[in-house]
Amino acid sequence: MVQAAIHDVKWWTTCPMCKQYFTGEMEVGLAKARWERVRHRRSDDPERLFVCNNLAVTLHESAGDPDGALKLFKEVLAVRRLILGDEHPDTLDSITNLALQHTERGNYDEALALSEDVVEVTRRILESNGNNDEIVNSSHALISLAAVHNLMGNHEQAKPMYEEVLEIRSRILGKDHLDTMNAANGLGHCLVYLGEYEEGLASLQVAVDDSTRVLGVDHPSTKYFVEGLVNATELAFEDSD
Repeated sequence: MVQAAIHDVKWWTTCPMCKQYFTGEMEVGLAKARWERVRHRRSDDPERLFVCNNLAVTLHESAGDPDGALKLFKEVLAVRRLILGDEHPDTLDSITNLALQHTERGNYDEALALSEDVVEVTRRILESNGNNDEIVNSSHALISLAAVHNLMGNHEQAKPMYEEVLEIRSRILGKDHLDTMNAANGLGHCLVYLGEYEEGLASLQVAVDDSTRVLGVDHPSTKYFVEGLVNATELAFEDSD
């Protein structure tokens, strides 16, 4: 697969058959192999910067290496701020990634401040340039902020954010995109936390059904969604007693 990806860059991250992103060991292996091909270049080399960010995301999401991911996220953010400025979409994406790292480490105050800043900037950008790419970019920042509020127990504040993200992604990306499934899953858990069990479980079921249909029952995302649905169902059942 590495040799194929050298000749066609999209195969570094995307399966040629199902058109979905690689996950698991394949994703991690390809990301590391791609990084080894460019890591010797200047820090501001565009391809090196892109690959560095991709590896950071992969280490964070698929390799269980938060320390390695955090180091690379900080490197990417520093370079992007220097060469692109604070309001460039790529810089904002880096800030969002860093906020997610802080969220997972329990540093909610740091994550909240970063996420709020990104949402404020992206909304301002949308006022003058509301194309689909910018709208989708804004959904990444917004769901990050929603997740922080959810983890802090601010479920009422998180709910409209999740709803907005799900509407954006359903409309622009379609229901078969993994980002849309993640939004449905996030909204579902938020609703369950609020005690809105019927609506919440229905949203979680949508994520499970769509992921099973598109990605298959053995896909890591499908398994993650199923586990979340099971846990939420048990919580709803306990509260009904």
